Order: sequence, then C-alpha cells, then structure tokens
Amino acid sequence: MASTKYMFDTAEEGERDRLLAHALMWDPVTRRRLGGIGVTEGWRCLEVGAGSGTVTRWLAGQVGGSGHVVATDIQPRWLRSLDAPNVEVLRHDVTTDPLGESVYDLICARLVLTHLPDPLATVGKLLRALVPGGWLLVEEYDLRSLPLCDPPDATWHKVAAAPSEILRLGGGDPELGAKLTGILHAAGAAEIDTEAVALPRRMPEVLSWQAQFVQFRERLIDAGLVSPAEVDKVIADFDDDTCDLVVHGPTLVSARGRKGD
Repeated sequence: MASTKYMFDTAEEGERDRLLAHALMWDPVTRRRLGGIGVTEGWRCLEVGAGSGTVTRWLAGQVGGSGHVVATDIQPRWLRSLDAPNVEVLRHDVTTDPLGESVYDLICARLVLTHLPDPLATVGKLLRALVPGGWLLVEEYDLRSLPLCDPPDATWHKVAAAPSEILRLGGGDPELGAKLTGILHAAGAAEIDTEAVALPRRMPEVLSWQAQFVQFRERLIDAGLVSPAEVDKVIADFDDDTCDLVVHGPTLVSARGRKGD
C-alpha cells in the first residue's frame, strides 16, 4: 500500500504468478467461507486487494445481474480481464482513499492487512462501509508454521523462516492472522467466527508455492538471511518429483464478523 512498505513489486510479471499461486492455494477456503456467509443474488460486494481477480469473478457469479462487485487494488493491472457487466475495477488505496459508509452487503480482503500500518483502523473503516448486518471477511497468514516440515530439514527451515523477517523489515506483521479475532472484536464486529487452515504437502505437489521463493530470492540473499545455494536448493526441490519432504506451509486464518444493526 502507498502508506507502508509493500513487500512485492506489483507491476512486475512475476507478481501475476505469485497472485495466481495464492489463488490456487486459498480460493477454495475463501469461497467456502463466503458461501457460509450466504452471499447471493443482488448483493453489493467489495473485494479489497483483489489481486488477480479470481475471488471477484466468483462473487460476480454469485450476485448475478442484479448484484454488483467492486474490485480494488493499488495495482489493478491484473484485474483487466474482469469484464463482467456487474463488476467495477478501481485503483484504490484502502488506507487513504474513501470507501463511503453503509454501502456494501459484503466486504472481503485476503492477505492485505498485514502490509498496512494500522490494521485495526482499516478494519474499522471496512465495517463502516458495510450496511447494518453486512459481513466482513478478512484472511491473513500466521507465518510461524511456514518453516515446519517432516522429516526435519535445516535448509528448508532456514529459507522458509526468512520471508517473515523480510515482512517485518517492511513494517508488516507475519503473525497477524492469529490476531484477527481480537482485531474484529476491538473494531466492534458482531458474530465473529474464525478458523485456521494449513495445507501440508510434499514439495512437488505444491509447485505453485515455488513462485514465492523465486520472487523473493534476491531480497532474501541481499538481506543476508540465506545463501544463494540454500534458496536455490529449495526452489529446485519443488521441481524434484523424488523429493519426499512434507512442508507445512503458511497458516491462513479466516475471520468473519458482522456489522451490528
């Protein structure tokens, strides 16, 4: 976001690969959580930090022609393929640009808050933009699980722990997911429901995760957190069909709450 040190270059081609890797991993979780809320025909929805637009596209199908979905991002380049008549794409910084009040039936934001200087203030802003009784779904990582693996592997543990340090250096919080319940409560949300999901897999079965380490490679090395050989081994292991290392991956915490009547 413009008001903090966002850890990715949103304009580079590798960003699209990273966003699609996130979608491949987490869209089933996000869609299930949204389905549990009951988003349906005629709803007015907002996705903040819409990335590659996969969740927006799903929401557009749910709300139908009588509904409306706004997709915002600080770099909407990857949203240009969203040409449905019930979708509006906006370049928008949620920390500084207005959202209005009592506008939306549903607002969702995945892996956005951790990059912002004041997540609580942003959640309060999002709640105010909901109509009374409207739903907010926010999802964030708790990266403390990322270095876990079986069997133990020192190289994976070191390389997988390094992105948390990069995030901290940029002012982010790699453990924000664990704090979402408290943030929603402090912001005044009602009917709060939170769950945490992790996806332990053999490395060759989660090739989409490789994009994260490819994009981070130079930054991890330049920060002195890993050696070129260490990060390159991790990147290569994703391509190795014989690699039996099971990596736990990040934990996605999905928290939803309702604006009071």
